[in-house]
Amino acid sequence: MIGKITTGKDFRGIVNYLLEPTKTPKIIDSNILSGNRKDIIWELSLCAELNSRCKNPVKHISLSFAPTDGYLFDQTVLDITDAIIEGLGYNNNQLMVVKHGRIDPGHDRTHNHDHVHILLNMVGYDGQRVKDSFDKRRLEKILREQEKLHGLTQVPSSDQRKYKTPTTGQVQRLMREMDEIESGERKEKPKAPYMSLIQSGIDLASHDKPSLKVFLARLQRLSIDPKFRLENGEVEGISYRMQDFKVRGCKLHNSSLPKLIEHRVELDSERDLIAIEMVDGGEELELAPELEVNWSQTNIRDYVPEKMKRRLDEFFGENEVEEISPADKAVELEKPEESKKFQPQKNQDWEWSID
Repeated sequence: MIGKITTGKDFRGIVNYLLEPTKTPKIIDSNILSGNRKDIIWELSLCAELNSRCKNPVKHISLSFAPTDGYLFDQTVLDITDAIIEGLGYNNNQLMVVKHGRIDPGHDRTHNHDHVHILLNMVGYDGQRVKDSFDKRRLEKILREQEKLHGLTQVPSSDQRKYKTPTTGQVQRLMREMDEIESGERKEKPKAPYMSLIQSGIDLASHDKPSLKVFLARLQRLSIDPKFRLENGEVEGISYRMQDFKVRGCKLHNSSLPKLIEHRVELDSERDLIAIEMVDGGEELELAPELEVNWSQTNIRDYVPEKMKRRLDEFFGENEVEEISPADKAVELEKPEESKKFQPQKNQDWEWSID
């Protein structure tokens, strides 16, 4: 299961969303007395007014089950949501659990998995606001326990995942492009998600723990534009841009400025500060030929979710080239030029286009 938590000020928007008829909503649990949208909103708001200091009384938890979990019985979903509500301390609060259908006009594609929403009033019947510090961490722990208890697909928690997954929009765009190719509406190859491209590019550019200058020059050769955040003349952070997509370093694996220095690059303050100034000024850094890197030296499929890999296998056929692990890649990159084996060969048949 994947769980997301959001908070908000107004119950109207979330109630209207959860009970939107086109989403085929099914209320499988509720302790709210009212039965229509208007009265449900009024009842939730009335309870929230018991605590005027709580400015964000809306708590919304969405759960997405894995496609391999199939269609779940309502009772199984209720057991899981009960565990979440109790584990997060909302036993004395208004709640509503709504299951949405798989056909959703608001999305590009039909869902291939069950998903459910939990609406909670953070202000309890006693007027006290539930303390929600570390809710996301506690939710992940509960989800992992429930997956084991109910025999569901095991999903790594955020602290166990090495790489950030592409955004929902990027995944939907890739799926849509492959559908268009399959139907003949599109002839171009699908484009790889920028999040995956940037992460794989950072790994490739730093494979041998080079100087920061070499690292930055390699990123430029991969069409990844590093941007530094300067405050009072000091370098405080780094972000990465590819085309019109931008992501902060802290959102990627070991790619924030402190993590780069600790794990990926060697820093020479005098030399590298000049390189930073040149990069921020839009200048291209020089790079010796023997230090060059290119996209054929990494497999972007290693950086996408299993769902996307399966779709690629269905569409293009299974990958017939032996996968190379990141550690093996680092060893391969250090071999003499004539012994490198990074040409994609049969992978080229399904390889994404890279702008």
